[in-house]
Order: sequence, then structure tokens, then C-alpha cells
Amino acid sequence: MDEFIKNVDVKEMGRRFKLVRQRLGLTQTEVANELDTTQLMIHRIEKGDNILSPMFLALILFYSRSVSLEGLLGKNFDIEDESLFSKDYAVNTIVKAKLNAIRDEYLGKLKEAENGFKEQMDAAVDLL
Repeated sequence: MDEFIKNVDVKEMGRRFKLVRQRLGLTQTEVANELDTTQLMIHRIEKGDNILSPMFLALILFYSRSVSLEGLLGKNFDIEDESLFSKDYAVNTIVKAKLNAIRDEYLGKLKEAENGFKEQMDAAVDLL
């Protein structure tokens, strides 16, 4: 992350937001409507102004649904790099991780239930 801080300033982040928005085929107004703000606010952030607003963070989160944050914030940002828009880097990664965690949790519970059932069946057999 230190590389990001040293190599990317607020004007560059605004430029990147604009490029991603355009590549996604969105207007400033459409993004503003999604984030419940004004087109002017999106314009100012894309110019590198008004980055202290909560909307700057909201834009990062909004674009993280479509692009790799590592790519968006990284030193070697390239709007033409198709991996920037890979679903592996967007919200799907978070969803996959959560689904894997849920699966692992339930497989563990299922194994515990299986062991408990086996113990009860063994105890019942021993009673006979």
C-alpha cells in the first residue's frame, strides 16, 4: 500500500474513477443516482476535488463491484488490462469466500452430527 501512497495522488484517483466509469459505460449522472448523490459531486471527485467527502469512499466501494481494487489502487493501473475487470476481483470474491466459509462450517457440523449418531447407534447395539 505504501507504493500506492507514493505514486497515486487524488487527481490520479479521480482520473482512474473516470476511466473505469467510462469503460463500464456509465455516465456521471448514472453513478450519482446509484450512490444517491449529484452529478456535480461525481464530477468534482473525478477532477480530484472534494475527496474528503464520504462519497470518495462510496465511489471506491461502488467500483469494487466491477473491478479489482488492487488494480484500481495499484501502481501499474491500466484501463485496458482485462484482468482489472475480472469477476475474481470484484464482489464475487467476497461472496465465494463467504460461501466457502458457510460450507466449511456446515460440513463440520455434519461431521459432528455423524459422529454423535454413530456413538448413539453403538451404544444402542451394546444394549442388545
